[in-house]
Amino acid sequence: MGRIKVFIYFIFFLIANSAFAQVDTITFRFVPDVATYRIRCQAQKVNVVSGDTTFTDFQIADTVNGAYTFDWGGTKNPNVDEIPLVTYEFDGPGVYSFTLSVYEDASGKTFIETKSFEIRDLIRVPNVFTPNGDGENDLFVVNSNGIVPLDISIYSRTGTLVYSARAPIIIWDGRNSSGSELSEGVYFYILKSDDPAVLDQNGFLHLYR
Repeated sequence: MGRIKVFIYFIFFLIANSAFAQVDTITFRFVPDVATYRIRCQAQKVNVVSGDTTFTDFQIADTVNGAYTFDWGGTKNPNVDEIPLVTYEFDGPGVYSFTLSVYEDASGKTFIETKSFEIRDLIRVPNVFTPNGDGENDLFVVNSNGIVPLDISIYSRTGTLVYSARAPIIIWDGRNSSGSELSEGVYFYILKSDDPAVLDQNGFLHLYR
């Protein structure tokens, strides 16, 4: 019976240590956000076993009872600190630094990782929209930083200009310049920005009703 108890305790010890395994080091990955000048950072555990490196995202559960303490910094502080996934927001484009410090309570170690990342004015152009009035994907919206004007020209497959606009954010409801609904089909767009650092874009979009 004594041997059985020792064996059971040994198994429990292994399971417990596996569940609360310490990390070899830490890092973080960048997660794009829908806003141009906003970026999210996800803290990760790094473990090396027999030469194989694994990356696992930290979870909110890792902060319970002080198992891990997170401290984010860099060029500026994030909107919310002390959690594994944080959001940074900037006023404009540039190369910014990001620093993560993680204290591991079980080992008493502090791990630090610093990275740089270039935040750009990204223009996101959808390739499909359905202006049928059902309240879902009814508008063709070109998002950017909402400050620098954009110019867009949209053409039919025969090369006829059906719509043009100039605004920091382009919103089109699938009608031509006279207000008439356009038929389903493939259209071609040319998009330009007043920002010389942003390259002109062109491509096809699909209009479904």
